[in-house]
Amino acid sequence: MYLQQLKNIIYEKGFRRADIARMTGVSRATVTLWFQREKEGWVNIESSTLLKLAQSLNVPPEIFLQKRENLFPLQTRFLWDHLYSSMESFVEALSQKRLPALARLIQVLGFAESKNVVGSVIINFFDNYKKFIKPVRRKELERLWPLYHLKK
Repeated sequence: MYLQQLKNIIYEKGFRRADIARMTGVSRATVTLWFQREKEGWVNIESSTLLKLAQSLNVPPEIFLQKRENLFPLQTRFLWDHLYSSMESFVEALSQKRLPALARLIQVLGFAESKNVVGSVIINFFDNYKKFIKPVRRKELERLWPLYHLKK
């Protein structure tokens, strides 16, 4: 099982390791051992334990078998004001095309990189979300926007 997935869920739902132990029917010491292998990123657990964990967390078991990028290092860059509780919630807001999330993305990355992340929606919706961008950065982006808008 990839630990990053479990860490993300624990953080998002506010669980403790003791909660995970209870859900899976293993000891707290076992869960602690899982997290001591954090640098490896992977822990070998029994299939039945993985299934109990997935069922208890109401997620598909495959989620723990897919390697996930550790988004924690990006928190300082994108979550400085705690508008989003975690990088996972920020990414979810981006996938739902929420305007404050789009504004945050463009404010940090600019048009070219943001377009690589979410596509042309970042350019097409600029007039809708620009009010969420800090004024100095908004002025810069407003000057650049026509160049990107014409490229559609």
